[in-house]
Amino acid sequence: MSTFLEQLQLFGFNQYEAKAYMALVSLGTSNAYQISKESGIPRARVYDTLDTLVNRGIAMLEEAEDGTKSYTPLPVDVFLEQAKQSFEESWNKVADELRTMEKREPKSDVSLTTVRGEDNVLSFCRIMIRRAKEQVLLSMWEPMYDKLKNELSAKEKAGCSIKGIVFDVENPMAGLYKHRTNEYINKLTEERWFVLSVDGKELLYGHSAERKGNAYYTDDPVHIFLMADYIWHDILVNRLVEAGSQEQLDQWILPEMEQFFGRKMLPESYWTNRSGGKGCSD
Repeated sequence: MSTFLEQLQLFGFNQYEAKAYMALVSLGTSNAYQISKESGIPRARVYDTLDTLVNRGIAMLEEAEDGTKSYTPLPVDVFLEQAKQSFEESWNKVADELRTMEKREPKSDVSLTTVRGEDNVLSFCRIMIRRAKEQVLLSMWEPMYDKLKNELSAKEKAGCSIKGIVFDVENPMAGLYKHRTNEYINKLTEERWFVLSVDGKELLYGHSAERKGNAYYTDDPVHIFLMADYIWHDILVNRLVEAGSQEQLDQWILPEMEQFFGRKMLPESYWTNRSGGKGCSD
């Protein structure tokens, strides 16, 4: 996590300038010696640092008749307001220019981009949800759903359809189906995945954000169709199992799944105290 000094430098200060302004705010009107002592800035650097703050209007200089110099900080509220306005102006200019560049940039038929890191994956999801116009389609586990719930709720209130399936979520929002629990879901959950599709035009899928793996963004219609179809089939199977006997159908479905993929998928505990043993998948 960034320190306060590092965060203050994001407002356009170098390290010495940030330390000098912090010292001025703490001390009030003071001289270079006091500021150097409070901030830890070397005496050889404190004057040019203060001159920079004065030239930027962040500190005010008063010089007495005897040549003594004192410095007063720009009031914090004034500084923050100016910084906010400056940031918003820069943000608007950068945003306009980047969007113009994006429109000029020749587009390939389809794109596939890797998104790395929990914060980046969640930010990407929030942006996609916010720009959805008709439908958000998803499949995800509780930790990730919980972090995106506010954006999903806001989009639902704006009239956007929210559909999909969620895991380990109590009382999901309307339109989201709660996945049944069984031996496979409860035990083999080390590799958790998510799918997020918006308006049938863009798709993000991969490791659940808290797993800190990779996710993949694409506008490829084949990817989007297959993932949407995957979510619908997952919901459909859950509904069919609920309509019958979940325990009975799971005892058939899960061994069949292991046999189909040809590899060990079910935990040994699945076979404990079950009549017929593993022979049901033979």
